[in-house]
Amino acid sequence: MSPKTVMQLKSELLIKKNQLMNLQVLNKQAAVEDESSMKDVIDRSDSEEAWHAKERMSMHLKTELKQIDISLQRIEAGTFGDCEDCGIEIPVKRLRVRPDATLCLKCQEAFEKESAGTRGGQSGQFLH
Repeated sequence: MSPKTVMQLKSELLIKKNQLMNLQVLNKQAAVEDESSMKDVIDRSDSEEAWHAKERMSMHLKTELKQIDISLQRIEAGTFGDCEDCGIEIPVKRLRVRPDATLCLKCQEAFEKESAGTRGGQSGQFLH
């Protein structure tokens, strides 16, 4: 992958990281506002459902931010964009969708088939 492409991806990751961090702040502010107005809420189940939705959003944001940080570390280390199994370059389209991808599609599919086979064998043991 060319250095220019890596820098473009790094820039995109930093922009996305900033956007996610802003969403994280807004999500936390909304949670605080909801807590302060909970005394006025008549239907407790609605407020609990809203709280759970905010918690799920918070976990999702944390996961995405962690993936971006790992990708940025791999860029700095010079290991970004190469498949960890076969060493070929991971397509830029894949990295734009999954910046944390460490395997090319072929290796990822093989990994998933192997994992599914392992899980299937383990769960099959419990069925007998």
